[in-house]
Amino acid sequence: MGLKVLILAAGKGTRMKSELPKVLFEVAGKPMIDYVVDQAKALDSDEVIVIIGSGAELLQDHLKSSGVSFAYQMEQLGTGHAVLQAKGFFEQYDGSILILCGDMPLISTETLQKFISNCKDYDLSFISVKVKNPKGYGRVVRSANGNVLKIVEEKDATCDEKRIDEINTGVYLVKAKVLAERLGKISNNNAQNEYYLTDIVKDGSYAFLAEDENEFVGINDRKALSEASKQVYRKINERHMLNGVTIIDPESTFIDEEVLIEKDVTIYPNTYIQGKSIIRQGTIIYPGVRIVDSEIDKNCEIKDNTLIESSFVGEDSSVGPMAHLRPESRLMGENKIGNFVETKKIIFGRGSKASHLTYLGDAEIGADVNVGCGTITCNYDGISKHKTIIGDGVFVGSDVQFVAPVTIGDGALIAAGSTITRDVPPDALAITRADQKNIENFVKKWREKKLSEKNRR
Repeated sequence: MGLKVLILAAGKGTRMKSELPKVLFEVAGKPMIDYVVDQAKALDSDEVIVIIGSGAELLQDHLKSSGVSFAYQMEQLGTGHAVLQAKGFFEQYDGSILILCGDMPLISTETLQKFISNCKDYDLSFISVKVKNPKGYGRVVRSANGNVLKIVEEKDATCDEKRIDEINTGVYLVKAKVLAERLGKISNNNAQNEYYLTDIVKDGSYAFLAEDENEFVGINDRKALSEASKQVYRKINERHMLNGVTIIDPESTFIDEEVLIEKDVTIYPNTYIQGKSIIRQGTIIYPGVRIVDSEIDKNCEIKDNTLIESSFVGEDSSVGPMAHLRPESRLMGENKIGNFVETKKIIFGRGSKASHLTYLGDAEIGADVNVGCGTITCNYDGISKHKTIIGDGVFVGSDVQFVAPVTIGDGALIAAGSTITRDVPPDALAITRADQKNIENFVKKWREKKLSEKNRR
């Protein structure tokens, strides 16, 4: 059976109260439209067509590399009208059309495959499900012998029909020629003066009753968005735990769909692991950590309240507490980045350490370097960024400023309190402090003088 997929994504999403198209809102770190497009692609369809309207340019830009086609509904006249705008994609097609909703990201590929397998011989079928609270959904009205008579929308339903707990999910499988024919018969003679896609079932259809109502949550407001994200996060956490990851409190741990975590990782509460991050075996992530698009190698400790963005942390390293690795920070292994240390666009050689109160930016730092408390690489001159290069085995004392561009040779020693503006040769001592001068008995005389001046006022 040939298959094309139509995704309805033209709605304004007014209840989201935003200029952003509803289907671009993220569920567990991923735009909801991406879930639906991924589901469609997993079905090995001939073509995926996304019907767009409100925010069309944003959606096109977001999906430009996804390989989908677009149809346009510039005037919002109902779901039936939306599908009509894609008629050119299927009116001559000898196959079936699967219609999905762009704001329904939780439906599983397995459910769709089962639906298609069971219903491929019907002219028109749709997925229904029984729910605890059917308010707001179209009800499936059946005859005494169980055949589908119609789908009635909430605003058009009678009191008896509103008591029905079987709802239409908005997912349809229709022979292309049947869809084209039935779309030609629908009208807008209803409470909302819209062309309902549900009206295509009136000439006969089969309802495939799904089992899990949670798969068919339609996201119409930010409350539903939050609830959907919780479902996705819960499933992700369960998958990781079954694969050997210890998550102390799954309810306060938020891991995005594309994150890879190896076994024997331990994750403490209030942690966010986002984007395409990778966490290798044996790593411990303590409370309050956020890791974005970064790789943490084996047996690392990421301590409390640390932020890591687009960076790499080599094996057996310790980062934090309260550290910030900004993008393009690369720790090569066995490193220590301590509390209140910030890095940006650096290579930090194996075994090197910066234990506290330090900024390292635009720098190449060799192996086994000790960076003292309060060190700063002064990388910006007000116009351009410049690089600091520090060789292997350098010892940097406390409160040192490297005014880039500057190169420090292997094995050099930088005295505490120095401001380094010129290159330092290997194994040299660099010191820029003024000579210390001690004036004995100064304080007593100075205090007596000040008190005398005060008393004369």
